[in-house]
Amino acid sequence: MAKILVCVDGSVYADNICANAAWIAKKIDAEISLLHVLRRHSDYEAPTNHTGTIGLGARSFLMEELTKVDEERGRLDQQKGQIILNHCAEVLKEAGIENVEQIYRRGSLVETIQDLESEVDLILVGKRGEQANLESEFLGSNLEKVARVVNKPLFVVSSVVKPIQKFLIAYDGKDSVKKGIDYVTSQPLLKGLECHLLAVEYSENDLDVKEVESKLKTAGFNVIIKKEVSSHPDQVITDYVKSEEIDLLITGAYSHSRMRSILLGSTTASLVKSCKIPLILFR
Repeated sequence: MAKILVCVDGSVYADNICANAAWIAKKIDAEISLLHVLRRHSDYEAPTNHTGTIGLGARSFLMEELTKVDEERGRLDQQKGQIILNHCAEVLKEAGIENVEQIYRRGSLVETIQDLESEVDLILVGKRGEQANLESEFLGSNLEKVARVVNKPLFVVSSVVKPIQKFLIAYDGKDSVKKGIDYVTSQPLLKGLECHLLAVEYSENDLDVKEVESKLKTAGFNVIIKKEVSSHPDQVITDYVKSEEIDLLITGAYSHSRMRSILLGSTTASLVKSCKIPLILFR
């Protein structure tokens, strides 16, 4: 039986993640594992020297009090994590998903997902985490890290949940998006939905989509294909998503190095920010 890993925290995305997870579980007949990762113990430890010129006795007392505060914060975070998991399990139950595994870990979210990746078929995360500024132009710090290391499909949940009826494949001819097409054509998740394929070329006839079109049609999709010439594929894709009222975007993830993305910008990051819909990323 298929299994999906659903990463939840205290962010506003938690209920949306659960709603998308319930939809996916029903479509592919999958089990759900809810994952909440608590910070490491070291994140709660008081610094060893807060006090500068404070006298020795006062400094010892202050350090004892700081340690107590940090320990209490850690205990409260543990309780909060369990509340989050229980709440998400209840949301899933209300959506018709009864058997939900709860996984509670301490440490790095990225490392934990890597540890569990081999056991699951799909991973769900929110576009932003609990500590992210929703008004910021920057995405959650963990999203890019996760997207760059996982090999399983990564379903990125948006702040808006609506029925998924149309999906778009952003085709650039690279292996990552071809992996996405293999998933689309071999899995039941998107069967019966309206399929669009947009090929953004840097010059005319850069991309041959005949083989991809044939593969999608053979899998039962009546695919709508469009080709555009542009040096700004992210803008073309975003405009298409808006104009065609697309509900889900399929795209490759971070095909260039982190340094190149910092210098020249990342198409993946731009799409995640500008497209107000869920995405499935393939690396």
